[in-house]
Amino acid sequence: MKNKAKVWILDDEGLTHDKEFEVYREHNIEYKVTTKTNFDKDLEEFGVNTDAVVAQVGFPCDANLISRLEKCKALFTFGMGFNHVDLEAAAKKGIYVCNMPDYCVQEVSDHTIALSLTLLRKLFSYNKNVKEGIWNPTDTQPIYRLSNTVIGLFGFGQIAREVVKRFIPFGVKIIAHDKYVEEAIFEEYGVTSVDFDTLLQQSNLLSLHVPLTDETRNILNYEKMKSLPKGAIIVNTCRGGIIQEEDLVKLLKEKHLSGAGLDVLTIEPPNKENEFLSIEETIITPHAAYFSIEAEEELQTRTAQNVVRVVNGEKPKHIVNNI
Repeated sequence: MKNKAKVWILDDEGLTHDKEFEVYREHNIEYKVTTKTNFDKDLEEFGVNTDAVVAQVGFPCDANLISRLEKCKALFTFGMGFNHVDLEAAAKKGIYVCNMPDYCVQEVSDHTIALSLTLLRKLFSYNKNVKEGIWNPTDTQPIYRLSNTVIGLFGFGQIAREVVKRFIPFGVKIIAHDKYVEEAIFEEYGVTSVDFDTLLQQSNLLSLHVPLTDETRNILNYEKMKSLPKGAIIVNTCRGGIIQEEDLVKLLKEKHLSGAGLDVLTIEPPNKENEFLSIEETIITPHAAYFSIEAEEELQTRTAQNVVRVVNGEKPKHIVNNI
């Protein structure tokens, strides 16, 4: 009797996988969910012989782990990001690495707008003051008319383009920098394409929409962020490592920047010493921009369907490494 195909799910956040399980049971695929606590035991008993791995974005898949995967054909990231996977090690082992794009484009763009408007209109400050007995509409100055605001987008992929659609009704001016996008795409969305330095110099609100790569890691340092206009705001819904966080803290304390909306951090969750937690001008959400009931179900179903392709001997979709 032929052995069942196996998929190993690495998840230390307790995410829901019910829709995945339905697909696996339908196709007679054995599955196991592993946390970091029981990782070593499950690796020996299940992982070394698994046909596919599904790894939540916070679960590291380094060269050492990949070297132990004797039968694995593909490693699927449970989300859009794949910086937690050693792509080169996987390629040398002949293992496809695949992400899941597009499933949460609406959610991340909505979250970006929510953080942006909350900071631009200083809603958290107003709310705090009123609850403390302060009824004063002018004590959170400066607040500027949205139609006089320049929104800068670092990266102009699918999510950034959806952000544009949501911002346009407010009458803002939108500029963007992405050297990998053709000029015609910017024109199609009515966005002005600028170089990186100009983006920083002109953006009253800078929203980040780039992957974490060697090129973008820590690209926003003190010098770069200091070139933003005084009182500017930064919103980050992509990856924490884009920003040198100690430099952002310094610029917020110096009052050069007036706020930051951060859905992602370099270390997640943050430790108690993280200075962002004590800075009133920051809004921090727990890497939640992707989330909605619909997005979660779509992520699970499409990931599981990609696993089925590999188990059936087909080439998976959304490959991000070179084999």
